[in-house]
Amino acid sequence: MLLYIILQGMQAIVGLFSESLGVYSKLVDDLFFLLYWSIGVYIIIRLISITSNWYLSKVPLRDREEIDQRVVRSVQYIFLLVFSFLAIVILLRHFGITGTVLTASLTALGLSGIIIGLAAQSTIADIITGIVLLIDRPFRIGDRIRIEKLDTWGDVIEIGWRSTRILTRDNRLVVIPNSAIGIDMITNYSILDKIFRVETDVVVSYGPDIEYVRNLIIEAMKHEDWIMYENPVQVLLLEFTGSGMKFKARCWIENYVETRVSEDRLNTAIYKALINANIAMPSSDIIIHFADQGIELTISKKDDN
Repeated sequence: MLLYIILQGMQAIVGLFSESLGVYSKLVDDLFFLLYWSIGVYIIIRLISITSNWYLSKVPLRDREEIDQRVVRSVQYIFLLVFSFLAIVILLRHFGITGTVLTASLTALGLSGIIIGLAAQSTIADIITGIVLLIDRPFRIGDRIRIEKLDTWGDVIEIGWRSTRILTRDNRLVVIPNSAIGIDMITNYSILDKIFRVETDVVVSYGPDIEYVRNLIIEAMKHEDWIMYENPVQVLLLEFTGSGMKFKARCWIENYVETRVSEDRLNTAIYKALINANIAMPSSDIIIHFADQGIELTISKKDDN
């Protein structure tokens, strides 16, 4: 503000001698315009920067480090680009660079933009989707996600402008273009809580009492110390198949990271309980014995499940 007042005073003083300046009067006016233009550009750039920093100071530290800082900086750069373009247009118009010259320049820029856009269409789509992901936040760094169509799941370790990096459970780094993520369905296993429900299907041959089988599986799960007891276990009879009764056993674990290991433990515990209780599980093979010839033939039967 002080500099603006000083410039106003200087311009008023110079104006008193405008007639004596002669041909240099226009040059002096242009010089003052450049000074005012520079001050205006500086002030607006500072305002954009101050606003961005003020917003970041109000954001929680975790979000600021992972996502919000990049989102705010992206918006800041967009505002700076738009403002820079307008400032240059104003400067050119002041110096009379308008009409055919300005139109030709803008046309050339437009054609160049179209050519570059067509050549880098996928890259631009990735960047735009990356910005949308940073704003919408369907997942964050450290979340375990599954991308359905790509049949990929793992822990998010980086969200970039063009791609997202996922570390799978077998220690493979998968780099996925953001545009592919933007059109796919994403399952986030950790956005609300780390607890996770593990379930498995159990098919038992016909014959045993339903409640007996149900209670047997429940007791087998209750003896496992890795299962959360705060949430009740469930054993549901889903349907009667061609080979037996189909149950679904459900329990909860404290951390979704242990999903695969917990499924193995659950299946093992249920299998041992059924075997110890002499409850048969249907086989998918049919064995035919030819007593006279001493031949045994095994035919694989398609499982109804």
